[in-house]
Amino acid sequence: MSHAGLKSILNVLCLFPTLLFCQVTETSVNQWIDKNEDENYTARHECSFVQAGDRFIMFGGRESAQKLDIYNYKTNTWSTGSDAPKEFNHFQATFFKGFVWVIGSFKTNNFPKEIPEENIWLYHPPTDKWIKGPEIPTNRRRGGAGLVVYQDKFYLLGGNTVGHDGGYVNWFDSYDPKTNTWTILENASQARDHFHAAVIGHTLYAASGRQSGGKGGVFAPLISIVDTYNFKTQTWSTLEKELPTPRAAPGVVTFNNELFVMGGEGEIQGPAYKLTEAYSPVSQRWSRKADMHYPRHGTQAILSGNGVYIAGGSPNRGGGRQWNMEVYNEDAPEGVALIASNLIAPTEISMINGKTKIIEIENTGGNTGSFINTIKLTGPENDRFQIKSEVGLTLVDADEQLKIEVKHLGNRKGEKANLHIIYNGDIEKIIRLISL
Repeated sequence: MSHAGLKSILNVLCLFPTLLFCQVTETSVNQWIDKNEDENYTARHECSFVQAGDRFIMFGGRESAQKLDIYNYKTNTWSTGSDAPKEFNHFQATFFKGFVWVIGSFKTNNFPKEIPEENIWLYHPPTDKWIKGPEIPTNRRRGGAGLVVYQDKFYLLGGNTVGHDGGYVNWFDSYDPKTNTWTILENASQARDHFHAAVIGHTLYAASGRQSGGKGGVFAPLISIVDTYNFKTQTWSTLEKELPTPRAAPGVVTFNNELFVMGGEGEIQGPAYKLTEAYSPVSQRWSRKADMHYPRHGTQAILSGNGVYIAGGSPNRGGGRQWNMEVYNEDAPEGVALIASNLIAPTEISMINGKTKIIEIENTGGNTGSFINTIKLTGPENDRFQIKSEVGLTLVDADEQLKIEVKHLGNRKGEKANLHIIYNGDIEKIIRLISL
């Protein structure tokens, strides 16, 4: 059959998944590969599935939410990591600087009024530790939100403040982990939850989702409008071509400079979707890609190498669970093993009476960042010194310096204190301070 003939057939078939208009402009020769992998992990949905170095990590969701499953794609085996501190569900985990970040998640599984988590949390794969980050501002807490990273800052969009009971929002915020700064930005046009966001170039895309628990009930209305945010101009707009098949909780990823939307659930009870649709910013059109092998919603997609990986999710609208990892295009994941960095500092610092000194600390020896939990002064004469820098609850990148400004407040020689640093959850670094 000719390419033109196949294209015509797929254009006709595209009308049937939801009986809605579907703008198919091209066909894809790429297919989904059923991994048929070792399924020694928790089948779950409303979870996150994210790559961290040379491993895939699945955690959260409705089923055994605190269990953390780790996939070694080189050996096709699963293992378990440390349990998550909360029952994270309905969230888009994001890997950044050696950590898996959880921002914009529910912390309970009490449907329909799940409670948003109050803090940012980090998981550090090299040490298998969970780290409690800063509090999210009280009036910006929500789950079911989209989370992306752009130029070393997190951007959190949409979500729901009361689970599935009508608290959908169009909020947009940024969080800078280097300065521990939370900034409220301009709202998007659409309030939405049950979606994931993605970035292509300098543009954020919010496609899919719904407004859970409003007049349409738990599963409606679905959002067909696609919100886009231009980071360069700091302005919102909407795509002229809406999402052809509106749905909630699909997998979303950027692949080959296109926005892929995979699976999801509709308003009508029944199976979840298998279909994959993709938007090209170049042609400004949607195309129909190959269907997944398995219907699913409520899970996350991973771009690794030249393939898109997806696993878990529910095969039905609402509750349900499965394993069934599959990959689109090519099964050749790429990743670098994560090695923990450590803070290297002098054991003792001499300070001139009444003067300020900048203490330089190196974060080195690995390829991951270090998250500073607390920095404080201890010892019987700690009141004779003062930390001038605001460096707590901040991220230090690999091979980067942490500079801490400390002032001696006294006028006597021999006054002593300890500069006590706790990072990556429970690792301690102590620097003795003494006045000259």
